[in-house]
Formats: sequence, structure tokens, C-alpha cells
Amino acid sequence: MRLRFLPFHLPDDPEASAYVMERLGAIGSSTAELVAAEEDPQRMLLTVSRCDLLVGMRLHALIYAANQSVPLLGLSYDPKIDQFLGRLGLRAIGTTESLDPDGFAAEAACLLDDGAAWRASKAEAIAALQQQALQPAQQIIRLIRQI
Repeated sequence: MRLRFLPFHLPDDPEASAYVMERLGAIGSSTAELVAAEEDPQRMLLTVSRCDLLVGMRLHALIYAANQSVPLLGLSYDPKIDQFLGRLGLRAIGTTESLDPDGFAAEAACLLDDGAAWRASKAEAIAALQQQALQPAQQIIRLIRQI
């Protein structure tokens, strides 16, 4: 398994990622890497799409994973995370204050073993979210046409 730390919030995420990597003993390891900070959303979306599993606490990381049908586990630090996960029929695997390592490992292993089942079970919810994401742009177009 290879861990890739994806910084979504600068400048905090690279520092926090390095801290976690150090705690895991992954600094200098070939099994973990800190991906260079990327400000281009399309490139970050591509990076996320290549993941077999995304463990995220940043809302945009979770949104990108869902958009690309990448199985995900969310860590909650804010109600917006819980709300987004709820829209997918999911609950946070833990919080920044509390995480059951055995439960986390079991759920991650399950998703890695059968990502196809996760994608199938979440396809309808993801499609609904993608459709809802188009609504603001569609409303703007309707308003412009009325001018």
C-alpha cells in the first residue's frame, strides 16, 4: 500500500501531513509521499481519481473523491463534513478528537477489497449530488437569458 498525502488547504495541510507521516514513521519511506501542493483544481481532481481509497477531512477532498466515485472515509472536524457524508448515506469514521484504529483499519480494508460494491451502492447518491451541483450554473444562465 502506498499512502499519498494530498494538501487541500494551504499552508496548513503540508505541515499537518508531515506531522502525521512522522508519527507513522513514513518520512523518507517509499510507502508514503506528500504530494506537492496543487492549486489547479483539475490536476487535483486527476490525482484524486487515481486513488483506490481516499481518507479525507477536507470537504473538497471528499467532494472530489465522490465526484470521481473513489471510495472514501471521512474524518469529521466540522458539521459540514458530517452533512456531506450524510448526503452519501455515510457517517464519519472518526473525528479529529477520536478515532478507533481497529474500526478504521477494518473499514479501509473492506473498501480496498471491494471498491466496486461501494461505487455501486453510492452511484445514485453521487449522481444526485452531481445534478444538484449544476443547478446554480443553470440558474445563472436562465437569468442571463432574461436580460
